[in-house]
Amino acid sequence: MNNLFILIGRITKDLELRYTREGKPVLDLNLAINNSKDDTTFITVTVFGRIAESTNEYCKKGDLIGVSGSIKNHNWEDKNGAKHYDYTFLANKISFLQTKQKQDNTQEQQEQTDIYAQFGTTIKAEEVDSIQDDMLPF
Repeated sequence: MNNLFILIGRITKDLELRYTREGKPVLDLNLAINNSKDDTTFITVTVFGRIAESTNEYCKKGDLIGVSGSIKNHNWEDKNGAKHYDYTFLANKISFLQTKQKQDNTQEQQEQTDIYAQFGTTIKAEEVDSIQDDMLPF
């Protein structure tokens, strides 16, 4: 494929899945791509089909995603003869890099492990069945 873009950015707006007249799912992702500390590029990426449904289901504002796809250009002339140029970024693959749901699950797992730290020993969930009475600090 000669026409390929790859972006990594954060979703900047709440997602709204909609459907075409033919019933095909479509989603517009507004992404913020950090170029440097003080330079951010904002791009809208359009996603269709099952990828649009999955992204809508598992991602939300603030999530970090990777997107690849192709760029489609639109050139037209208005009624005054002025030429206009526009580009649409069409995604064909999305990777969920850091979703809020994943962050919450990781934090919850860490908190569950840390509840044993107050007893001076960290015990993993899979080790609970092998604990013997003489191992308990109380």
